[in-house]
Amino acid sequence: MKFFASVAAAVALAATASAAFSSCGSSSDSFSLSSVSYTPNPPKVGQDVCITLSGTLSAAVTDGAILAVTGTFLGIKVYSASGDLCEGLAGSSTPCPIAAGAQTVTQCVSVPSNVPAGISINLKAVATAASGSEIFCISGPLTFSS
Repeated sequence: MKFFASVAAAVALAATASAAFSSCGSSSDSFSLSSVSYTPNPPKVGQDVCITLSGTLSAAVTDGAILAVTGTFLGIKVYSASGDLCEGLAGSSTPCPIAAGAQTVTQCVSVPSNVPAGISINLKAVATAASGSEIFCISGPLTFSS
């Protein structure tokens, strides 16, 4: 669950309205993100953050999808994790399989207490389907509060 908490926070927060965050994917990605919101803003270390992502899927998300997150600070990798995307969404409002079409997914997760507050960490989250095709890629800086 710690993995998914970090991943979900990274994915959702990386796609906020902040201009510093952007898609690092391609036009062939199967998820086109239209909006992201989360509360509280900024997320707080050791507390829950609720994330809502909206967009359009061109292909269903099914078992076997993987989500990988890396975090860097001053160019040095400080975090790396990957895991089953559907397993992480099992308790969300939209568990797998997620059908193609317009989708909104809300998930509340705990921000791990060992996440450093007050420094900017560059996050990159990449979701890949079981077939190996990319679902999405989002990257940008993120600062948690204490």
